[in-house]
Amino acid sequence: MLSHLPPNRLDLRAVLETPLRQFVPWLAAVLLVSWAGYPGVICVTPMAWLMALRVGLLCVTRSTSQDSSHRLLEAGLAGAFFGLLQGLLFIVIIPFAGPIAPGEEPNAVILTILMLIAGIFAGAILSLFTAFLTEQRKKRTTV
Repeated sequence: MLSHLPPNRLDLRAVLETPLRQFVPWLAAVLLVSWAGYPGVICVTPMAWLMALRVGLLCVTRSTSQDSSHRLLEAGLAGAFFGLLQGLLFIVIIPFAGPIAPGEEPNAVILTILMLIAGIFAGAILSLFTAFLTEQRKKRTTV
């Protein structure tokens, strides 16, 4: 009876495209300000994690998945991907932020790895949070 319906799969377009579109302005800002001589702008990356809130909102509203749980999973994955992109940018830019004192290299590596991991988790959690709120709002308006 329902065999004509496609299986409810994850909307990978929403998972990949949404974070990329939100990451491009951050990438442009960091590159422009770094090129102007202030690579330390990358140190505000934790503040830029808040952009994952928008990733969650956009991902859940643009998703073609029919199931709410799939849309929430997509938003979480999109947020994690967004955090990964920000973490990778941090890894690329931080060496240009200034010299690292001898003996501080291990601490710099640990900080960089922590920023990457924290960005992935922060992006996923923030994106999932906004997606969840959006789904709850949809349920209230349809009832």
